[in-house]
Amino acid sequence: MKYLVVIILILIGHSSAFILPNQRHRVLQPSSEPSPQHQLHATKETETIANIGPKQHGCQFCSEKFDSRNALFRHVRNSEYCASQAKGGKEVSPYCLKRNDVVVSIAYDAFLTTDQESIIRKDCDAKVVGEVVKKVFLQSIETLYKEEIATSNDDEDLTPKLLSSTQTSVANQRHHSLSKENGVGSVGEVMAISYTYPVRKTLKEETKGFRDEAEEKALRDVVPLVRDYLKEFDMADWQDELEGSLVKDVQLLSARILPAGAKLHVEMSCTQRAYHYILPLRWLQGGRDVESWYLENRFNMFGELRAKRKPPNNTLRTLKEALRSAECKTLTREAENIASGRYGVLGLKPRRPWHNFANPQLQGDASPSNKPIWRVLDRCRIFQFVPFENGDDTEVMAVIEFRGDDFVLEQVRRIIGSAVAITNGWLPEDFMDIATRSESFVETPLAPSNLMYFADARFHFDELIQGKRLFEDVNDSDKDIVQALNEMQEIILNRTGDPSVQNKHVEWLTSLENTISPRIQEQLESTASSASTSELVEIKIAPPAFTDTLSLLRGIITDGRWPTTSVARSRVIKSDDCSTSKSSNEVIESGSFTIINPKFNDGALMNNDKMRIPLGNKAFPELVDAIFDLEASLAKDPDSGVYERPWSSHCAVNRNAQFTPHIDSGRGAGQSLSMIVGLGDYSGGELLIESEPAEIRYSPTEFDGWKCRHWTAPFNGERYSLVWFTPEM
Repeated sequence: MKYLVVIILILIGHSSAFILPNQRHRVLQPSSEPSPQHQLHATKETETIANIGPKQHGCQFCSEKFDSRNALFRHVRNSEYCASQAKGGKEVSPYCLKRNDVVVSIAYDAFLTTDQESIIRKDCDAKVVGEVVKKVFLQSIETLYKEEIATSNDDEDLTPKLLSSTQTSVANQRHHSLSKENGVGSVGEVMAISYTYPVRKTLKEETKGFRDEAEEKALRDVVPLVRDYLKEFDMADWQDELEGSLVKDVQLLSARILPAGAKLHVEMSCTQRAYHYILPLRWLQGGRDVESWYLENRFNMFGELRAKRKPPNNTLRTLKEALRSAECKTLTREAENIASGRYGVLGLKPRRPWHNFANPQLQGDASPSNKPIWRVLDRCRIFQFVPFENGDDTEVMAVIEFRGDDFVLEQVRRIIGSAVAITNGWLPEDFMDIATRSESFVETPLAPSNLMYFADARFHFDELIQGKRLFEDVNDSDKDIVQALNEMQEIILNRTGDPSVQNKHVEWLTSLENTISPRIQEQLESTASSASTSELVEIKIAPPAFTDTLSLLRGIITDGRWPTTSVARSRVIKSDDCSTSKSSNEVIESGSFTIINPKFNDGALMNNDKMRIPLGNKAFPELVDAIFDLEASLAKDPDSGVYERPWSSHCAVNRNAQFTPHIDSGRGAGQSLSMIVGLGDYSGGELLIESEPAEIRYSPTEFDGWKCRHWTAPFNGERYSLVWFTPEM
């Protein structure tokens, strides 16, 4: 039996030997009439293939043989005669579109023409400059390849196109609060641009070296045209987009091809950004003595020359300490809020909330509960001294360098304003630490505009792969980065020398000393005194509408049933134990939980299988009914009987919870405003909405908790608060 199976297998394997000669020919050669399925997927190029041998493929138009199908396809595409025959005799362009991915470094001058406040617009100056560069880039390509573009036909459009672009300072995929300030120039702005351009078709095997050489040549040809067009470009046509600021002298500093296969998203891949602020030493008390000391020594900050004697006073040392106090110190990997995802030791620096150093117009977007506000300031030091000949007088400026993972709007100028006030003794030495606490909300002084520029962008991960800086080996730069930096400083200094500008600086200094700093000091003292106050608790009989609800809230405490607070909610409550589990014999002193309205939309929430019913609804059904009945009574106009506020779907129930500055997550649906009311025997505890206090004790108050930063003022006694709201679900 075993031998019989072997014989059958041998016969099957050699079955082709029993096929007649004419039948064998049909097996080895494809049918002249392909099946319908083959016809459906066939292309004009595949129809040109004729099998000539076991490893050779021939072109049916010129009979040339190739070792691979890819080589044959490339031949048909790039041979004018064969490509024309494949298209039924139509004329074929000898060119095709090719893609280039490049990165460019640009410089430009920008300054505000209105006042010292940053102007928040939909499109910042940097974005407008990027649009100009892209437009000029495309114009240059079209000029360079106009003859090739003219060979376009109906089947092949050879018009160059910009495929994509990203920019270091434009917050397209980051939070808009991280966008670069308007009126701030640049000497190191980086853009990545992907574009197509026409090239002659070639039958040559396109090896990596061949491709790299062709791409480099294409970029070298287009760069001079871009620079020439930028010199002639009239930014006046873009003034409508530049409302309140002025941009001029846009220049292309460097350009290079990205390695094959590399995709550099310069906005998101940038791991460190750097700004420079030019600080006149005369803003500092004792600054003129420091000027004389520097001019006498003329030493270089990079160490080529050393000062012959020490500075004459403590002004410089105090300034350095004030600036250094804003830096984020390196921690261990076990520490909280470290900037994970950054390169090397930069990933061990802690993030700090810069909500007090952001533009006040951002409001809730600059809340410490928003992740983008937590940034890392790696370095805040004196970069160099720059002498400035202002007529017969010689001034000395200190260039302050800021390096960090990112910067919120106005952060740099507010650090400068704070450092000047600290150096001059107008604010306490620990002001930077106080102002970067998540629970603090304090004013910060804003330094004058038009003295700052973007200096550098680092891409540590990409630089690590390449082993060098992004533009380190670019030899066709129009100017060195140091030359561009010197020119930018000269432009700013010349603008600063204007008498009207200097008068504004004097006015700012006077206001900083006599108005702004005293006002900030009062805020600091008020916060400190409120936190430690021992004033008597105000006893006030609850109005009838609140009696039942207050009694039920107190009953929960008496029974020791107040629930623990969620981890997310506890992060914005100034308390150490509100989210900690307690034994049955202990009482949770403060905390917060949420309930939903069982009558909302005729019980739609309670009957929704996808809705998670809060534990508060199950544990305290009587309290739930009382709280939403209270809202209805507060929302009803006593005279007309009309409900001035629709019923809310949720309510946050708080006890002795002092909330830190935050905004509510999500957004409202159906209601644009939340409503809050306070209950109990307590003193203080006002609701602060963007620093404006609102007395809420038995006095319901509506506010936009999704847009406006709000928090709780310090209080004494027993304080409950109810916050009704309807989130978007």
